[in-house]
Amino acid sequence: MKLRLDERQYSPDLQRRLAETTAATRSFEQAAAVAKCWADLTLSSRHLGRIIEGLGVELAEQRDAFVEDIVHHRREAEGPDPKHELAAVFVDGGRVQLRDDTLGQGPGVHHRRWQEDKVARLQTMTTQTYDVDPCPEPPACFLDSRKLEQLLDAENIPENPAISAISVASADPSKSQRWQPEPLARSCVATMRDIDEFRWMVLAEAKRRHFFTAERRAFVGDGQAYNWTLHAGQFADFVPILDFLHLASYLYGAAKVGAAATVAERYQRWVREAWQGRSGEVLVELQRTMAEAGIGEDKLPDEHPWRPMQKAATYLTNHQDKMNYPEYRRQGLPTTSSLIESQIKEFNARVKGSEKFWNEQNAEALLQIIAWGLRDDGPTLREQLANRPGCVFRRRSSSTNTTCSVA
Repeated sequence: MKLRLDERQYSPDLQRRLAETTAATRSFEQAAAVAKCWADLTLSSRHLGRIIEGLGVELAEQRDAFVEDIVHHRREAEGPDPKHELAAVFVDGGRVQLRDDTLGQGPGVHHRRWQEDKVARLQTMTTQTYDVDPCPEPPACFLDSRKLEQLLDAENIPENPAISAISVASADPSKSQRWQPEPLARSCVATMRDIDEFRWMVLAEAKRRHFFTAERRAFVGDGQAYNWTLHAGQFADFVPILDFLHLASYLYGAAKVGAAATVAERYQRWVREAWQGRSGEVLVELQRTMAEAGIGEDKLPDEHPWRPMQKAATYLTNHQDKMNYPEYRRQGLPTTSSLIESQIKEFNARVKGSEKFWNEQNAEALLQIIAWGLRDDGPTLREQLANRPGCVFRRRSSSTNTTCSVA
């Protein structure tokens, strides 16, 4: 059909606009109100939710078929190899509040729970190498005790950092040249599924974009165990880099253990040593300090005053092989996960909220809408809808849930 209408008589362009509006607003209700303004189209939030879920389910099915081709059928990446200067994979997770959608339970939210969505950002970058470390001293704002509480809140950052490493590192551009690699094109993968499925999705996307033939390759993440399971299994020849901001936050938490008068001095010394590649010396000092206080190797309860220092020591012990920051800077590699952190906020702005409840299927569907809208490389949402079969008699996928959340 020339108009490529589906059973709802909505054109591909209209559906694309509805999808983009839904991804950019905080709820289906808000998206329906915006659609009323730009299209003079009256939709209920529930009806809009069903439209978007149907599109998202199709995108997830297309993604799964592509992963199957790449991973199990050994399909090679198509098109010419662009020979990327730097290909970086960033991995992190957000938070989504789920509910059970079992029939027979009546209206309302049942068995609410928070679950992590897994997100990867595949970023190409321009960069340069250096004969010596281009930034041997940590940015001044890291060492300013007046900003410690603002920048490195030990209670929040390990779980959900809210600091832009790019703005931090370039706080005083007049004193040093910019050494950080510059972002080019990104694409992203997002899912509610577990690591055993997520890792193949990321691998397939990296192969599609010719990441494995890039001149330089980096894998950046925080201390989550599944990040490094993914690295070891699928990206072992990418340089592993622990996000420096997460490390700094743990050091700040450890510095707050003990006399308050020593917090700023200890933190500044430790973060400088870690920045300069001497995290092993920091670990020795943490272990010695705990031993002098009679703290053994048994895990302390979270409320114990010495627990932050013990957590920092464990963090450094587990990731010593990912903290050679002077060498990473010399090679022109990223040292923070700020790019994926900002992307997680783009996802969380739409799917995270104490008032938002999803079932796993409509959460997965909306994640695909957002991910496709954020990509700079690869098929776009516009192209997907333009090439999608259109038939007014086509039955919607039986897998599409008809009781979509109105979040």
